[in-house]
Amino acid sequence: MHMIIGEFVFSVEKKTPLSKFNRVSAGVYSETPLLNGARSERTGRALEKIDLSAKWIQSGAAVSVDKLRALMPEPQQVSDGEGRNLGKWTIQALTEGRSEMIHNGHAMVTDVSFQLMEYRNED
Repeated sequence: MHMIIGEFVFSVEKKTPLSKFNRVSAGVYSETPLLNGARSERTGRALEKIDLSAKWIQSGAAVSVDKLRALMPEPQQVSDGEGRNLGKWTIQALTEGRSEMIHNGHAMVTDVSFQLMEYRNED
């Protein structure tokens, strides 16, 4: 298994493997422009982002994309393939591309990319 988002499992076995994972963690300082230059100012830790992409080579991958799309309205628990709990994240955007269409209109290749943003709620 590569990753779990909510109830959705990314794995070779389920024909939903991930092909790319990029995580961006920003520092706690940002640049503040001033008239005679700039300075560093501590602004706190920004929300982290994860960019994921996949290439699913199967007819019927649209069902898996729809399952991912259904997770967008609520923050989801995320775990990586090594069993580490990454906390809650929201799906910010999901891009689906279909190619290699066969006679009945089904795509044999589905490219999926999406961005997760860390969910922090200070209750």
